[in-house]
Amino acid sequence: MAIMKLGHINIVVDDIEEASKYYCNLLKGKAVQRFNNFKNEGFSKSAGFMEDYDKVDVSIEFIEIDQSGIFIELMQYHYPNENINHINRDKKTHQIGGIGHICLKVEGIMDEFKRIKNTEEVRFISTHEDYQPFQISPIKADDFYFVDQELEMNSEVKQEVVDVVGGIRYFYFIDKYGIQWEFEEGHTDIG
Repeated sequence: MAIMKLGHINIVVDDIEEASKYYCNLLKGKAVQRFNNFKNEGFSKSAGFMEDYDKVDVSIEFIEIDQSGIFIELMQYHYPNENINHINRDKKTHQIGGIGHICLKVEGIMDEFKRIKNTEEVRFISTHEDYQPFQISPIKADDFYFVDQELEMNSEVKQEVVDVVGGIRYFYFIDKYGIQWEFEEGHTDIG
């Protein structure tokens, strides 16, 4: 038994048509599959709806993010629809709770920054006029450690990480559904 790879990122929305257009534009996505007004006992029970499972009505759409092989799963619940619409658009980078952010690796980070800046209903994590993708300041090999002791003792491998980190640039933005995204360029080892 093993965890194999990322399946999808789920986002519950209030209008699946609008959300589909929004994410296809924001993340250069392509809608791949849609289930309109999906009613399914097994789905409902797996989602925790043990009471009134036969009334659950949801539209689901899968969108592939550009060329990443990563999928967003949009869900609009028609029932139950209790208007649980608290979208945290004031999220801070250091805030505890929920997903911190979702990172996508990009090429041409300044072009992506400009594109996102010109996208409606998006806000950067900072409103400061100088906010942009910054390069991570230089680090040293003793600024981090490998849990694997063999790697930790390998100075060449440690230097490779130092070199990789020194080339990373990124920025954060929050979409209209309160999801914080990171666009990152230059990271070639772990996620």
